[in-house]
Amino acid sequence: MKQISDSNGILKLIVWSILFLAVTLIVWRNTVFQFFDDFFGTSISPVIEERLTEPLVRPLEPTKNRNDSLLSDDLEMNGISSETAGTDVFRNNINSQQAVATPQNRYTNQDQYIVPAGEQEIVTHGTALNRKEIPSLAVIDGFRSVQPEQEIVLQKIRDRSKLDAMASMAALSGGSFRMGNDNANERDQKPSHLVRLEPFRMDCHEVTNRQFHLFVQETKYRTIAERRGWSYVFDFERKVWVRMVGVCWWNPSGNNPHGGAESAAVTAMYDFPVVHVTWEDAQAFCYWSGKRLPSEAEWEYAAKGGLVDVLYPWGNQRQINGHFMANYWQGWYPNENSVTDGFLLQSPVASFPANRYGLYDLGGNVWEWCSDYYRADYYRRSPLDNPLGPSLGEGDTVSIRLFRVRKENGRYIEEEYEGTHDIPFRVLRGGSFLSAENSDAGYRTTARGYQPQSLSFSDVGFRCAE
Repeated sequence: MKQISDSNGILKLIVWSILFLAVTLIVWRNTVFQFFDDFFGTSISPVIEERLTEPLVRPLEPTKNRNDSLLSDDLEMNGISSETAGTDVFRNNINSQQAVATPQNRYTNQDQYIVPAGEQEIVTHGTALNRKEIPSLAVIDGFRSVQPEQEIVLQKIRDRSKLDAMASMAALSGGSFRMGNDNANERDQKPSHLVRLEPFRMDCHEVTNRQFHLFVQETKYRTIAERRGWSYVFDFERKVWVRMVGVCWWNPSGNNPHGGAESAAVTAMYDFPVVHVTWEDAQAFCYWSGKRLPSEAEWEYAAKGGLVDVLYPWGNQRQINGHFMANYWQGWYPNENSVTDGFLLQSPVASFPANRYGLYDLGGNVWEWCSDYYRADYYRRSPLDNPLGPSLGEGDTVSIRLFRVRKENGRYIEEEYEGTHDIPFRVLRGGSFLSAENSDAGYRTTARGYQPQSLSFSDVGFRCAE
């Protein structure tokens, strides 16, 4: 009898242990899988059976407006804020041993304007000034600008017909697809997971200078780069990113410092994607237009065009029948670019074929802001339905010293704000004209980029959704 009692006790212990483990696995499922993923260095999380719903493209078909802009109806933008109007982050010194084009790898721990030693020249306002002409690139004690921040109160567009005539939208029916890539070198693309999306619409191409000019004309909006006094430009001679003074959306390369938004040079760039816009600038445009930025999940869904495990928005081969399908870097970045696709910098939108959904430039040309905060391990805890990225405070951040550059008596002086601030990263997608195969090709459908939301670059723009 004692042996039977002992056997029953052991059996009960086993049953209770199994129940405890089962409850633990159910309640703390994500934590358990994340532990094992980290321990084994690969994804062992269970794979949900894929059920791909073939979306239909119905241009301009009304769909459910599931999200308004992230900005509220009573938005008041007082110059965005003096803090976000003057941010700084440190970009890579890129060489042949450190050949990386993706935005997340452009930082160093050195604060610099790329000022060589001695009496070398510094790039500013698109011209070369001798270092003796720059009285200071450091903090000026006690100085504060006497010019108040321009107050900007944005109103939503009253009649969108003119804007709609400039850019068509494609209606996507939504459904299920697999997001991410378990075979990618980057861990932030893992694990591959099932996502379900509601119907939405997306711009057929990136927002152009023509559209942005209309926005500026109707609202008198000034971008952060205009108020900050500088933006990031890639210097092809030095093969580094530089903070160039005077660069902004209407002066993208620094060659037209006095032209202004109404100059003929802007008209000549009308069909090119707008660049040197921060995430906040893109949000302002979206609020005015009644649209919004796409979520990262929506962007990848649109880029894949209904295809499964596709590398690029157009298929699995970089060229089709010998033809380039996107504007990207040909050669070994950053030392060699054959420019055989015909474009060293941005190309006019829709210069290359659309994907199966009728969407252009989802690979290459310029990176595109998404609405999501960025977190490297977000895919491990992403919800199934309509994921919108980490919540406020959960995303990755970077500590940035705040400053701007002002002009005084023909000289450019750096003005610093109080302290440093943690600026959140936002997701970028699509790669750019600087994306190359030796830097893991940012124009792949699953490649993830990110940048601080308050910075602007010569290779970053956006497109809208609704």
